[in-house]
Amino acid sequence: MTNVNLNDYMYKFIEKICDEVGPRESGTEQELRAGDMIEEELKKFCDEAHQEEYISSPHAFLGGIRYAVFLVLVSLILYWCSLLVDFRIWQIDTNFSLIFMVIAVILIIICVSYLILEVMKYHETFDFLFPKRMSKNIIGTIKPSNNVKNSIIFSAHHDSAFEFNTFYYLKRFGQIIINVGYIGVGIIFIVILLKIILQILLIQIPVLFLIFGFFFFLFVPIIFVYIFFHSYRPVLGAFDNLSGVAIVLGIGKFLSDNKDNPEIFPKNTKVSLISFAGEEAGLRGSKRYVSAHFNELKDEGTVVINMDGIAKKEIVIIIDREPGIGATHDQKIYQPILEIAKKLNPNAKIGSLPFGATDGAVFSKKGIPTVSIGGLNLKDELPPYYHTRMDTPENIEKEALGQFVEICTEYLKLIDSQ
Repeated sequence: MTNVNLNDYMYKFIEKICDEVGPRESGTEQELRAGDMIEEELKKFCDEAHQEEYISSPHAFLGGIRYAVFLVLVSLILYWCSLLVDFRIWQIDTNFSLIFMVIAVILIIICVSYLILEVMKYHETFDFLFPKRMSKNIIGTIKPSNNVKNSIIFSAHHDSAFEFNTFYYLKRFGQIIINVGYIGVGIIFIVILLKIILQILLIQIPVLFLIFGFFFFLFVPIIFVYIFFHSYRPVLGAFDNLSGVAIVLGIGKFLSDNKDNPEIFPKNTKVSLISFAGEEAGLRGSKRYVSAHFNELKDEGTVVINMDGIAKKEIVIIIDREPGIGATHDQKIYQPILEIAKKLNPNAKIGSLPFGATDGAVFSKKGIPTVSIGGLNLKDELPPYYHTRMDTPENIEKEALGQFVEICTEYLKLIDSQ
């Protein structure tokens, strides 16, 4: 059972980072400073703690959205230029109608490729277009009292997100606009492609495409919303995800405080406590870690419990799937964790992420048994502090932090006894 002192320790750590470091954009001095402070804490509880440096292009993940959407706007202008030629309002060679459409479809393909590959699927396809930065993952290790037979990672991330203007100003409606925007781009692409095919076949249906042209005006406001989708001001990130980092540290402190208690301290399970950088930049930190340690993770049969976004005691979500990135977590892990969580909180439930991804998805996609757990249910609600300036320590309940430490340490007992 966790105690009040442990809960206070975790909460005060969140406040300390927020007060002394502030927002922590991926690949910045603030992110590095937070990492140094986390390593300092891990050294108090772990047998060993260190940092692992990596290079990435953090702005590639979301920084290209406004440019991609601008290409859609240019495509719509070219579409109307093509219509002006079709109706002979613009008296130039009719071949320009097809030329405009070919350019438009190329621009749409670039936009769709970026949104799917970089933003939705977290590939680093367009990273070469953006500046590189250095970040560091923070790793601490606690050795068991006897020989190592199992290995477990408890993880979170310490960088913070850019503020999502759509979420702050438009609330839940902003989330709907994101989905409508994706659909809109798809419709525009299909119509432009159809127009090209018909023009090549010398089939003219200008009135139909004029109707589509007027219909496309409905998407223009959404295009402008997308251009200002996020600011370049990172938020404090107390909830997302200093809460998870605090729990990782809380697990370390709890085990350290009970090192002489054979009922709590692991006998045969190596415990790794990791705080990733670059999660908000497209899971860059966890991807680099898995790439560097893949053989070790597989050889040791490592399981991973990733924490992300904890605020309220009554909300405990065990994430089974992250369909946006194509990750399915391991039922052999999340089912026993769900049973443990339900004993502590009857409200605990299984849920999937309707959009986005966690660091846990990187491990699961590589076949490493993983689950992500947290207090964010994006299917049912969009908390006002999710990726907005309202993500401050005041939203976090100390008991929620302690509850997740207890869930994790109870699961640790379970696998250590097997």
